[in-house]
Amino acid sequence: TGEKGIGRLAIAAIGPQVLVMTRAIRPEGHHPLVASLLHWGLFELPGIDLDSIDIPIEEIASGALPDAAVMERLTSRVRENVMALGSAVPHQQRTRFLRDLDLSLIDPARILDGLPGPSLTGAGYGTHFLIRPTNSVIGDDIDAGGDEEEATPLEKVLLGFGNTMLPDRPRPAITAAFWDHREDGTERDVIGDSVFFTPQEFASADHEIDGTFDEYGQFSGTISVYRQAARPFTISWPNATGRATACGPFRLRFAYVQGQLRDSRLPPDQWAALSSKLNKIGGLYIYRDGIRILPYGSSDYDFLGIERRRTKSAADWFFSYRRLLGAVEISHEKNGNLVEKAGREGFRTNRAYREFVDMLENVFKRLAIDFFRPTSQFGDEFTATRVELNKEAELLKKREKSTKARREGLRNELEHYFRWLENGDPSREADRIRGSVAERLRSISNIDDPDRSADALLALERSARDELERLERANTITRPRGVGLTKALEADWSAYVRNAERVHREVIEPALTEIGDLIDEAASNEVTGVDRRRRLLASIEERRSRAQIESARLRREITARSQELTEEVIGVLRSSLGRLQSEMENVLADVGRTNTADLADGDISRLQRAWERRADEALTTTQQTMEALRDQLTSLTQAVAKDETLDATTAALETRVGALEDQLESYVELAQAGMAVGIVQHEFGNTVKRIRTAIRRLKPWADATPDLVGVYDDLRNGFDHLDGYLALFTPLSRRLHRTAVDLSGEEIRNYLLEVFGDRLKRHAIALRATPNFDRQIVTAFPSTILPSFVNLVDNAIFWIGTEPVNDPEIVLDADRAGFCVSNNGPGIPYRVADRIFEFGESAKPGGRGMGLYLSRQALKRDGFDLSLDRAGENVSPTFRITFPTSDPQLEQ
Repeated sequence: TGEKGIGRLAIAAIGPQVLVMTRAIRPEGHHPLVASLLHWGLFELPGIDLDSIDIPIEEIASGALPDAAVMERLTSRVRENVMALGSAVPHQQRTRFLRDLDLSLIDPARILDGLPGPSLTGAGYGTHFLIRPTNSVIGDDIDAGGDEEEATPLEKVLLGFGNTMLPDRPRPAITAAFWDHREDGTERDVIGDSVFFTPQEFASADHEIDGTFDEYGQFSGTISVYRQAARPFTISWPNATGRATACGPFRLRFAYVQGQLRDSRLPPDQWAALSSKLNKIGGLYIYRDGIRILPYGSSDYDFLGIERRRTKSAADWFFSYRRLLGAVEISHEKNGNLVEKAGREGFRTNRAYREFVDMLENVFKRLAIDFFRPTSQFGDEFTATRVELNKEAELLKKREKSTKARREGLRNELEHYFRWLENGDPSREADRIRGSVAERLRSISNIDDPDRSADALLALERSARDELERLERANTITRPRGVGLTKALEADWSAYVRNAERVHREVIEPALTEIGDLIDEAASNEVTGVDRRRRLLASIEERRSRAQIESARLRREITARSQELTEEVIGVLRSSLGRLQSEMENVLADVGRTNTADLADGDISRLQRAWERRADEALTTTQQTMEALRDQLTSLTQAVAKDETLDATTAALETRVGALEDQLESYVELAQAGMAVGIVQHEFGNTVKRIRTAIRRLKPWADATPDLVGVYDDLRNGFDHLDGYLALFTPLSRRLHRTAVDLSGEEIRNYLLEVFGDRLKRHAIALRATPNFDRQIVTAFPSTILPSFVNLVDNAIFWIGTEPVNDPEIVLDADRAGFCVSNNGPGIPYRVADRIFEFGESAKPGGRGMGLYLSRQALKRDGFDLSLDRAGENVSPTFRITFPTSDPQLEQ
């Protein structure tokens, strides 16, 4: 507010030279803008009186900003002043002054025209500073970005400038922003609202305390432990004297996040994000009338000694300064005796400040003693909830440990399977078995003895079936029971199921049939003839023997597990009942050791309640343990009776929860993308009318000026192309170009060449269309068809560029079922052939996994479909856009 007289010092710390522009508004209207150029170095010269320094001032009327001419006049006057001071300015400093003045020859109107925010033009008013050159330390602070444990000096000073953390608070009178506009054209809000604590984060913390100190130092408020119903409480100040305090009444409101995830009710991702922010900027901030008082709130300025007490005894002093987010709210009106030092480095250590700190320290001490210790008077809620959270965390930890190895084993099996599949091993092995059978059949046909020939044929059939069963086992992976899968692992499993079924259908079954036919033919031969029933019995007998061996093994394992379960249940029962009996005996022993004759009735009543409470707690603990055991056995019995497994249910729930978490993150990203696209379309739509109007107004001028005809045509064509290109956004917000038209393949090809022509030339990729494609006509929305082709061609260009390809090309084709887009780049592995259409799935570095998903969804809404026709690492990929009907006519 200027009352400390340090504004000049703050400006000088940013840079040695400043252009000040200020414009006032009064009841009579806007005043002219006043501009002044100052070099703070002149005020630092020893032996120079203030009246020797010329401060140039210019007034600019009509709501305009200083231009280059104004800056030239201001700079000339400062330069003349420097030269007039003569030998009073050392040579080295004079050179620096003149060099800095050369940097002031700027055009403020042009610079400020491109920046959003408050303006001094038109009806604007206020004060702006343009500082050049600037202190290089500021750039270092901005670019440093801090780390996970420490905020930058810039963040420590500027974050939380206004009280935007607490819920239900009005917006501060002053909104601070610090935008970093970089040379590459990007910009960043260094201290945006989301960088500081938000009301939503405050409301999500584990505990919250809210209350006020009255004029006598007594605190009254509410406390919510683990976000349970808030309960009122009062804390007296032991140093109160019965007189009003010097500091005055004020409000304290803060939230607290547990330091360990297992103790917190927050989900892991939210706890991690909030903890990261707390590590950097956590603390107790002080706001006077909604504006922050420095340096309170900085993580390295623990003015209440919270960390000092915690270092002495973390078990007794619950709070950690860096786990706090909250504010002390004071005002000029009620807390005028809290006076800031001249440099704004904190309050003066007067009586009011000492009382202020002592009252706050007392509250944190009493809160720890009364609510957050195992022996606390009101600590039941905290202790019980934390014990329950710890128990849940421990159970989840054990569960994760037990399933991690099996999950990792499944992942390794799938990795091996897909390598086996991509290498073509199934077909190669099936061909080898067929060749071996054919060769052995030729050998058997040369055996003259019918009995030997029949035995050899049976042995061959048994051997061939064994080899095909080994191939089937290689094609089979057993999913571990009771293990929930991650989204990626679930996708791999789904890909395995589809490909295993395909291998069985296309490789194993045909081989089994062909080998069976060969053996049947040989068995019907007069020399090697074998009774069909004999072959059948041999096959069934072999399977029966294998089934008996396997079932006997499983029976032994199940019997052993059931015996272990019985022993564990009996052990838990004995242990629980033993603890109950022991505690009851201890209570009775304490009663026996107490001489009640010498005690007052009130003391006896208190002892009775304590003994009864101990007995009840022992019974409750035992009862909970035995009821939990009973319920588990009941669930197990019911699951066995229904031919279900508890592990399978748990695994299904784990998989479902994981999928929902991933889906939620995807939907959040999609919602953000949709909002961004909506904003782009909204802004573009509002601008289209003005641009079209301007182009129409330009046309008569162009008609009358031949030299402008080419410029006008280029402008109109370029705008029309931009208008059409922005239609690519419409799958998310379909408000533009929603008219179905007849699109020919030739038009689609020309559109793709317009969009990708330069990229195709740069990468030497040919875009080739077949006659069928060019002739094909489809009735569709351009905003659906065109973006889908753009996505497919864009992906093809990228992937062709990742590996050397001879004569790279993208081929557009069509048949009666739909359009086809092929390329001769790297193939798409079977493992991800279907996953590429899922939201968030992308193999591109930095890819978002949105393109194919959005294209397929948009096409399906209009009756089309998008699929991958050809998959495999060594197969050129082909995508198909299927028509709504199965038999459209090709145009002749």
